[in-house]
Amino acid sequence: MTHELSRSQDLSHEVQRVLLEQMEAAESDLAGSRLSEASIHRARKALKKARATLRLLRESVPDSVYRRENHALRDIARPLSAARDATVLIETLGKLQKLYGKAATQSIPPPLLDTLKGEQSRAHHSAGGSNGKRPAASGQIRTVRQRLARARVAENSWDGVGTALKRAYRNGRRAMKHARRTPEAEGLHEWRKQSKHLWYQTLVLQPLWPGMVEELGDQLHQLSDYLGDDHDLVVLRQKVAQLQPAFKDSGNSGALLALIDRCRERLQEKAFLLGGRIYDEAPKDFVARFEHYWERWRKEKVAHDTPGGGRSLAVR
Repeated sequence: MTHELSRSQDLSHEVQRVLLEQMEAAESDLAGSRLSEASIHRARKALKKARATLRLLRESVPDSVYRRENHALRDIARPLSAARDATVLIETLGKLQKLYGKAATQSIPPPLLDTLKGEQSRAHHSAGGSNGKRPAASGQIRTVRQRLARARVAENSWDGVGTALKRAYRNGRRAMKHARRTPEAEGLHEWRKQSKHLWYQTLVLQPLWPGMVEELGDQLHQLSDYLGDDHDLVVLRQKVAQLQPAFKDSGNSGALLALIDRCRERLQEKAFLLGGRIYDEAPKDFVARFEHYWERWRKEKVAHDTPGGGRSLAVR
């Protein structure tokens, strides 16, 4: 989903408006007395988008405001993440079965799926999905949203947003280089987080030049999927190793662990190939390109507002 940006308003204030809309969506998804798996997933995703959008305002709001609200959104999302993570492990087993067929099915210890489903149920209950009470997260989001609506946002046009975007791109580029040097799970996960921040930010800025920015966003989405699947496999591997003593009567888990490692190798190969294309530019060149998009986008307003201006400057 992309948000329309108004050319008649300062860009930082438009980003603030998008942020408030994202938070309102998350609040709405959590407003019921009972939560579904789908509503938890939507709310969690909306909160991730909100944190990425808040990062675009880092240069435009007081530092104390940014830090307080960033931490608040992180803390609100934690119990939702626990509920979703339990589901992801089950889905990851399904992906392995789809990819490797009978070999994967036969390698899964029979009690493993039952254990994961039990953890999923408990995590969902903790998030407020089946206890009959209104989830606290909805009210917490409303409180943060109201504070951010009152926050002082500097009218710094492109400068503030551009500086924040440059930081996001630079952080992702550095994380990729670190992960390439030391391809351990922690570094790959950090790269995933940074690339996802940038992806969500491109969704906000897509109206500046829809075709070009959408293409970049699609690439970042794919990269996030590769790295996200890799992280899910890491968590699944840890869970299998942790539970192995309880499954000793069900056979050795070595075959399942081998399939996980093989799949991770393939995903990382794809991620580094795609990441090398996305992060090929120097950060200053990347943000200069987006500033050019913004300048052309702003000129479209002049073309519309000038008598006889027509749409000669419209970006195709």
